Amino acid sequence: MQNFILSILLAAASVTTACTLPTDALSNTITTSFGLLIQNPAYPVIHDRYFNLLIAGGGDKHLFLSPVGDSAFDLVLDNGSLEQGIIHAIIGGEYGDVDNTTKMFMSERNEPLAIFQPTYGCDPDTDEVQIQLSFVTWQQQVAGGNICVREASGNRGYEFRYSPPRNPAVDPSNPCMAVTMVVVAGPTTPPTTSSSAPTSTSSVPGGGISTTTSITPTSTPSSPPPFTDLTSSGFAFLGCAPEERRATDGPGRVLTGTSLADDAMTNEKCIAFCTSQSYAYAGTEYTRECWCGNSVAPGRVPQTTVASLAGCNFLCGGDAGEYCGGDAWLSLYQACGTGDCFNVQFI
Repeated sequence: MQNFILSILLAAASVTTACTLPTDALSNTITTSFGLLIQNPAYPVIHDRYFNLLIAGGGDKHLFLSPVGDSAFDLVLDNGSLEQGIIHAIIGGEYGDVDNTTKMFMSERNEPLAIFQPTYGCDPDTDEVQIQLSFVTWQQQVAGGNICVREASGNRGYEFRYSPPRNPAVDPSNPCMAVTMVVVAGPTTPPTTSSSAPTSTSSVPGGGISTTTSITPTSTPSSPPPFTDLTSSGFAFLGCAPEERRATDGPGRVLTGTSLADDAMTNEKCIAFCTSQSYAYAGTEYTRECWCGNSVAPGRVPQTTVASLAGCNFLCGGDAGEYCGGDAWLSLYQACGTGDCFNVQFI
C-alpha cells in the first residue's frame, strides 16, 4: 500500500509549472455559461477529457468523463454551487467503503451541495494561466478533500466522486484519481469532435467570464478523421456497425470471437491483437474494447453512408486522434488478404 501511494506522489511531483499567477481574487459566482476540462497528467487515461452529464432517473444526471454522456457547456456557478438549469452538484450517493469515497451527481434534490471556488492555476501542458474550480467543502461536512474520478461498475466510464481530507483508504485495483477542473468557454457541441478548441479564462469580473487571456490546451485534438486508414497494415475499414447493448439482443454481437479491453486502446492495437489470434475481422468499441471474429453477424453489416458513421464517435483511449467505436457501435475492419486493400467508400 505504501509503495502504491508513493508512486502516485512521485508521479504528481514530476509535473512542474512555472507560470506567474495573478493575485486578484476571483468571484465564486460565474453567470456566463462554461464547461469543464479535466486534468491530471499523472494519469493519461483521464487527462484532458471533459466533464459530461448522463441522464438518470428522476431528473438526476450522473457525472462522467467524456466521451460518456452529453457535453456540458451550459454550466454556471452560483455562490460556489455548480449548476445546470434547475439542477446542481450534490454529494451523497453510492458511498464506497473500500476507498472511502462518495458519488457526486447533479439533481434538483435538497441535499448537501458541492461547493467550489474559482482559483488561478498553471496549465500542465502549456504552462499558461488558467481558471480552476477548487473544491471547498461538502455542505455539513468538514472543509477540504478533493474531487476524483474512478471507473464506474460495469466498465461504464469514469465517474466523479468526493474523497475526504487525508483519506487513508485506497483501492489499488480501481483508484479514485484526483482531478483539476478547469473552466473553459466553448461550443455547445463536444470540443473533442470540433475543430474549435475551448478557451479558458484569466479573470471573472462581476461574476462573468472574461476572455482576456485565451488558453487552448495543446493536447486537445482537432476533429479526427471518421476512421483510421489501416490499409498499409492490411486491414480495410468497413464502416460503423450496430452493436448489441445486452447479451439478449438479437442477432448477437457483430464479432463473436475473442475480445480485449485496454484503457490505451487504438485501432492499430486492436488489429494487431486480432491478427495474433488468427481472426479476419477486428473492431473497436466504447473507447477501450477490441472485438475479433471470422464473420460478421447477420443484421450487423454496417451501412455505407456518411451519416452511418455518426455512431462511432468515441475517441480511442490510447490515441485521441482516432475514433474507437461508440456506445453500442463498432468501428469494423477486415483483413484484405493477398489482394488490393481499399477502405469502403461512403456516400
